Amino acid sequence: MIVDQAERLRSIVYERMNQRRRVARVIAIGSGKGGCGKTNIALNLGLILSKNNKKVLICDADLNLANIDILLGIAPKFRFLDFIRGEVGIEDVLIEIRENLKLIPANSGVINFPKISAERLIQIIDEILNLEEKFDFILIDAPAGVSEEVIRLLGCSDDYILVVTPEPTSIMDAYAVIKLVYYQTGKSNVKLIVNNVNDSIDPSDIANRLSLVANKFLGVKINYIGSIPSDDVVPRSVMMQKPFVELFPRSKASIALNKIAIGLLSIYEVKEQTSFFGRLMKLCEP
Repeated sequence: MIVDQAERLRSIVYERMNQRRRVARVIAIGSGKGGCGKTNIALNLGLILSKNNKKVLICDADLNLANIDILLGIAPKFRFLDFIRGEVGIEDVLIEIRENLKLIPANSGVINFPKISAERLIQIIDEILNLEEKFDFILIDAPAGVSEEVIRLLGCSDDYILVVTPEPTSIMDAYAVIKLVYYQTGKSNVKLIVNNVNDSIDPSDIANRLSLVANKFLGVKINYIGSIPSDDVVPRSVMMQKPFVELFPRSKASIALNKIAIGLLSIYEVKEQTSFFGRLMKLCEP
């Protein structure tokens, strides 16, 4: 009986997905270890894309350790779990950060996650699929690490960007992420940003070494899309709770991230394609 109900629910879900068209390109941004700056990069990258006339949604996917709202110095009225519980609609959760840029904030310190009925799950899917039609880019700030949920998020995205720092632990952890994403989802390409680079380090050397190992042992292609230098304006902007590309647009970090963003815009052609959420659902099937 439970199996039959699950099959019927799955049929309804896929029927809903097939009725939709999707235009957003989903980019998940992750890191092997915490402290690499991926959340700050996700926020500021989204801001740059939005200033280039792209409609951007940032999703804070760390459902129990929200960070982006803290970087912005805002206190959301509603958060993602309020939507999951059915207390509000997804549009009520969305926060307009700037023109063309919206945020789905996560929660912090939640002990008991809600149980979801089949009917509520269908409603959730409908609303999320509606979002996929309204944006050019959806940036997912994935939690650091190699949990099963993180691997699925990275593997199901149209592209995933790994943020590493020059520390050996960061590089080794990044390789672990690449390996697990490939083994569990089959995704064989990844984009790489080397963050917090000082003058004594050649970031392309880090990228080349990681790329050689990933290609030799996994057959995974790493596309190095740029580096961001160590810049004291970044921690200053965090303390001021403002994006550094707005506070210090001519800083080394801002110039470097703008270059990365323009490079991404030059290679992306937003077009109709299968639903990110649909791919995620299929990967979660038993």
